[in-house]
Amino acid sequence: MSSSVSDSLFHRRAIFLVAGVLIFRLIYSALFAINPVGDEAYYWDWGRKLDYGYYSKPPFIAWLYAFVDWIGGGSLFAFRAMAAVLGTLSVLVLYRLVFDLFDAKTAWVALLLGITAPANSALGFFLTIDAPLIMCWTLALFGFHRYISGKGSTGSLLLLFVALSIGHLSKQMMMIFPVLAIIFLSLHSETRPSLKRSGLWIALLGSYLSLIPPLVWNAQNGWITFKHTSHHFEVQKDDGNVVLERAVDFLTFIGTQLGVIGPAVGVCLLSICVCMLPQIRRSPRSYRFLLVFGAVPLAAMLLLALRQGLQPNWPAVFYVSGMGLTAAWYCGKIDLRWPPKSWRKLFPVAIAMNLIFVTHFYAGPHIFRSIGKEGHTVDPSRRLLGHDLVADGFQQFRDQLPESEEHFIVAIGHRDVVSHLAFCLPDQPFVYHFNSRPGINSQYDLWDNPSEAGLDGRDGIILAPSSASAPLALTEHFEEIEKLGDFEVSVRWNRIRSYSVFRGHSLQGWPEASDPSSQETR
Repeated sequence: MSSSVSDSLFHRRAIFLVAGVLIFRLIYSALFAINPVGDEAYYWDWGRKLDYGYYSKPPFIAWLYAFVDWIGGGSLFAFRAMAAVLGTLSVLVLYRLVFDLFDAKTAWVALLLGITAPANSALGFFLTIDAPLIMCWTLALFGFHRYISGKGSTGSLLLLFVALSIGHLSKQMMMIFPVLAIIFLSLHSETRPSLKRSGLWIALLGSYLSLIPPLVWNAQNGWITFKHTSHHFEVQKDDGNVVLERAVDFLTFIGTQLGVIGPAVGVCLLSICVCMLPQIRRSPRSYRFLLVFGAVPLAAMLLLALRQGLQPNWPAVFYVSGMGLTAAWYCGKIDLRWPPKSWRKLFPVAIAMNLIFVTHFYAGPHIFRSIGKEGHTVDPSRRLLGHDLVADGFQQFRDQLPESEEHFIVAIGHRDVVSHLAFCLPDQPFVYHFNSRPGINSQYDLWDNPSEAGLDGRDGIILAPSSASAPLALTEHFEEIEKLGDFEVSVRWNRIRSYSVFRGHSLQGWPEASDPSSQETR
């Protein structure tokens, strides 16, 4: 079989596989759209108040939600559909990138690794910041490689610039891409001439101009995003054994990563990156490209994990290149002492292990529901359950009040309670947050409170975790607060949450906020 015929065969397979997965994900999302996860409802609420910046992230996710909410009429399926498109098509871009780097067979293996990775199932279902980020990162890799390889020239450069610009506005992690690109070009005499191309510098550094709007917004809001982000790099100081704590954090991080990309694939991928890293300057350009954008930042993450706990999704973009390296190893293009060559024969087993995780993600919720353990600790849908029931319970009290639509709504607790209540109530009203913790803990603490919104003198309905009375700080700012009642909701298997509903008569100002300091951990 000629090379062109073989390539065409793999291309058709790739298109059919990606199309089939996308169709499945769209149908699944249409049939089983229950509730948004906390971050989805939170970003959806951002999208209803468009701005140039937000508490913890750049603004693109809010802009994306506003667009999806507009074209989807506020339906949860619209969010799921956008996630399915971004998460699924990103692996098709990975296929095209690896094809340019190696060949069609290696690209096919990379596609299988990417599309069966457990994290890709979540990426194709939940519309969070990682969906647009990984799409932009993969497109930037593709555009950058094509440009430095002399393919596409202006078009590739434009793709690189647009992908970087949108990526910067999606998540802070994208800002290291130009740095890695410069490192890659500087490592070898073969690629250093590209550093003299003004167009490339304009694309790489010019993309940072997209950050001007959120920077201006931060300057007007006490640099709150910077304060929030800095807290992620603080080392928690406990009274226990520091060495043991760091070891536990490190092993926990490794364990989560094996769950993100699959156990067998994860062991191979991390081993390949670590073993090839010392050879980075002597490696051929294709391997060096993937090492710089994969192994180098992954190694930095591993070192950081020895210092502190890390969020499981932080290294997500680096696995794009890692999948390409792992595919090349599986196809016999890389020979290392570790992992041993004999493991290549276990490729079907590695894919099968990933498929078990994927099956659990999609079928698990229905299995647990059928055996009466919906929301169990290992039920993948546990974070989606109960939010609509909380809204239903609250709405029953709301319906009993005359002219209830004239009452503003306040929720007490984590910001997820606020955003879920706003999304799940029939009229999707704006819900205010009473922050019982000191400092600015979410976007709700930056928006106008009811008094600032001109609601003094108006009545409010308050949702709170079940208690005998409303918080004293709120009681002092209403002429009177009466308790309307309590209700309980089964939010997860064998777990009941109780809520109380109050009515506040005639708001008289709002409690003063404490000094700003970020405490949100999500």
